[in-house]
Amino acid sequence: MVTTDIAGKERFAVLDGMRGLAALAVITDHVPSALMTSLLPGRYLAVDFFFVLSGFVLAHVYGERLRTGMSFSAFMRVRAVRLWPLYLAGTLIGAALALLYVIRGWNEASPLQVGTSLLFALFLLPCPPSLSIWPNAPYPLNGPAWSLFFEMFVNAIFALVARWLSPVLCLGVMAVSGILLVLSAFSFGQLDGGFAWSNFIVGFPRVTFGFFTGVWLYLVRAHERVPALPTWAAYIALAAVFMIPGEGLVRSFVDLIAALILFPALVAFCANSRAKGAVLWLSTLIGALSYGVYILHVPLWGWLNLVLERLGIVLPGIVNVLLAAAAALAIAALLDKVYDRPLRRRLSRKPSPLIAPRED
Repeated sequence: MVTTDIAGKERFAVLDGMRGLAALAVITDHVPSALMTSLLPGRYLAVDFFFVLSGFVLAHVYGERLRTGMSFSAFMRVRAVRLWPLYLAGTLIGAALALLYVIRGWNEASPLQVGTSLLFALFLLPCPPSLSIWPNAPYPLNGPAWSLFFEMFVNAIFALVARWLSPVLCLGVMAVSGILLVLSAFSFGQLDGGFAWSNFIVGFPRVTFGFFTGVWLYLVRAHERVPALPTWAAYIALAAVFMIPGEGLVRSFVDLIAALILFPALVAFCANSRAKGAVLWLSTLIGALSYGVYILHVPLWGWLNLVLERLGIVLPGIVNVLLAAAAALAIAALLDKVYDRPLRRRLSRKPSPLIAPRED
């Protein structure tokens, strides 16, 4: 995921808010609720929206810098500084929960598997099945981290080819990855892939198509201005995509239409949307917290669910979703103030140059 809070020349507040809405939708994919599952059958497609938005915003913020001298290592360092602190927090929360389960004998994993899972996670690397506490989970301590792996993968490609990027080159990448995306959708029955070893390969066309579509949208935006959707229509349209039903072959078609057409169109038509007053404030707030909500909600829900189970409390699924969302928003807001932003500021400081000793 990527935020627009560093986009100096232009702010995309409505896109910020839409990213926040998508992050909240992802919660319904991990907290059991029959109502939300039936209401949002395409909730997992939020990740494809994230990828398109990421390409658009990073092209806006860093495209020109990379073309005029910003090094590959400097760009990747900036991206790591942006993503790593909250990712680390979520991973450690998940590791503590996993270790508790092992100590209490509540699962069959070993302390060594918790340690190896954490070791790989510290470097944002997927954990091999034989070393993981969950063999089919590349990121067993914090499930949503799989998308960060693919985000960093495509960010590296973007930095390497930025000097030569053009709309035509983007279209070429989109064509190839789009074909692979179609094959993936029909092979797996949907586009919900990348999060498990059994479907890990699907993450590559998902991120490549989405990201470079976002870059292409930004590159052509200066020449092809499109009408802006009203703010209310932007949010309703995004939610409506997640609500499109479909099973079997229909699900594959729905997912492809969303990833190939609807999400790029939404970014294009909502980039110029303008929010005012309370809507602007809320869009900015939920956008600022969206990454924290996304990367923290699974381990936080794990702890909440454990507490509820130990207390013998059984809540309706929708209440669990609301509880997880409230906890994720609150913790994300707290960590943003006392941990994430301060740490990122420290990590972003350039080291002072060494002063060579005088040779008198």
